[in-house]
Formats: sequence, C-alpha cells, structure tokens
Amino acid sequence: MTTSTATSRRIEQRSLRFGIGVNAVMTLAGFSAHVLTGSTALLLDGLYSAVLVGSSLIASRISRNVVRPPDRAWPYGYEGQEALYVLFRSLVLLGVIGFGVGSASATLLDWWRGVPIPPLRLEPVASYTAGMTALCGLLAWRHHSDWRRTGRVSLLLLIEARNARIDAVITSATGLALLASSLLHDTPLQSIAPITDALVVLVVSLVLLREPVSALREALAQAAGCAADPVVLQRTRRLLMEELVGLQLQMMDFTVQQLGRTAFVVVYINPMQPQESGVIDGLRHHIDARCSADLGRPVRSEIILTATPPIHQSELESGSAAQAGPLASSPMKQPMP
Repeated sequence: MTTSTATSRRIEQRSLRFGIGVNAVMTLAGFSAHVLTGSTALLLDGLYSAVLVGSSLIASRISRNVVRPPDRAWPYGYEGQEALYVLFRSLVLLGVIGFGVGSASATLLDWWRGVPIPPLRLEPVASYTAGMTALCGLLAWRHHSDWRRTGRVSLLLLIEARNARIDAVITSATGLALLASSLLHDTPLQSIAPITDALVVLVVSLVLLREPVSALREALAQAAGCAADPVVLQRTRRLLMEELVGLQLQMMDFTVQQLGRTAFVVVYINPMQPQESGVIDGLRHHIDARCSADLGRPVRSEIILTATPPIHQSELESGSAAQAGPLASSPMKQPMP
C-alpha cells in the first residue's frame, strides 16, 4: 500500500466513524421526538438515520477491505464488496420506506372511516428540525470534503455525503410541514389537519424512493457484470490506442467493467511478432497508471494474448463489427504501427 493510499484510507475511515456518531445521535433524537410528539414522520426520519448508522458500520468494514490486493481467498479482489454494500443499503432503505407508507396508509384509512386521529404535540418540532438539519449539513460537508481529499474515488463517502444532503432536505421539509399544520385550523383545509403527519410521511417516502431504486439498479448492474458507461469506454479506448502506438501488437477487443470504485479493464491482443513476458507486464502497468490517472479511479487491467477475441467472434465472422461504433463492443482489427 502506497503512502497516498494509506492516507486516503485513514481519511475515509475517520469520516465514516464521524458519520456513525452523528447518525446515532440523529437516530436517538428522531425516536425521542416521535415519543414526545406522536409523529410518524419523525419516526421515519429516525429510522432513516438508523439505516445510515448500520450502513456506515458496514461501509467502515468494507473500506478496510477494498484496498487489499487479491489473495487466494478473494482471487479477483475485494472491490465487489462495495457494490454489495450499496445493494444491501438500498434494500434496507426500501424496507423503511415501505414501513412508512404502510403506517401512513393505515392512518389515512382510519381517518376515512371516521376514527378519531390523536392530535400531535408540536412543541419540540422546531428545535428538533433546526438541530437535525444542522447536523445533516455538517455531516454532508464532512463527507464531501473527505471525498475530495481522497481523490474523488471513494464510492462510500460519495454515497454517505448524498445521504446526508437528502436527510437534511427531508428533515427540514418534514419539520416545516408539521409546524404549518397548526395553521390549517379555522381554514377550509381544517378537515385534513389531523392527517397532515400521514400525508407528510407519504410525500417523504415518495421523495426518498428514487435514490434507493436508482442505487439498487446500479449496484445490480455492477454485481451482474454489466459494462461501464459509454463515456468510460470511449476514454479507455483512446488511452489503449495511445499505449499501443509503436508496438507490434494488434488490439482485437477490450472490455471495461465498473465494480465499486474500481474499473476492471481486459485487453485482447494479438502479437504481430514474438514478445517477452516482461514487455507485456510493463504494458499492463502502463495501462493501469494511465487509465487510473485519466479516469480518476483505481484501475486493474489484464492483457490476454489471443488471435481472436472470445466475446465478439461472431461479429467478426459476420462483418458487423465495422458498424458497431467506437465503443468497447467493437473489436479493433487494425494492427498497431
């Protein structure tokens, strides 16, 4: 492990530990506010913070693993744990959202049937909203600052910073909506004042739903082995072409897969003349360094010597490769000068 990598790891670990402490405070505050006010919306806010506590604990463990090199127990490295973390966190958050929707729906059903809805005690809401929004803002700033200090490659810190920003918006909006519910009395909207809390829960749940669904789709795609996005493919192709200039090597194809913070690059090369193994090793190290610097993330590459690309052989035989476009799915048939 290099000095810079060790420093980034320490920064990431400290940031995650800070997040665990802050989210634990917000969890206790949310549960306490629920008991004092009777608000399900504040309970949902506390449950969201509890999810962040658990995810931060897991993220802290994963952060120690993803920097470890491959070994016999994990021959392809530990980077996949980062994608699994996102997958797990998204599923838990969807469960919390489902609880909120179910609870709010039950309250609305009781109101529709004429069951009296107990009034909320709003006195602690203002101080809770102000304090928790400030803590969320502090946490978002800390994670984002540490993400930049570590070279903008930590998917863990990026997700935690985004979570804190979302939590700040949700907490402030929830508090303001609950405080505004008291203004509905003696107005045409007085009839919905008892169900303001349930309506806030439904709105908050709908707002929260997009983030875990999007993260779940991305994590599933990474865990299933989906190729990286087209921008990464284009930039990787350009770098590979530059690296092979002047070498008697024919690049037949390449693939790029994003897994957590790491990009995995596999290059299929047909040597035009005998090559020493040291030359191939040196080329692989150059590819790692160039792609890491350009893509702004760790890169692990492999070079496979082959006369035909195993993935797109059918395209070569049918001649459709010429129409495939400049992406990684296009075999490179031109020999390098």
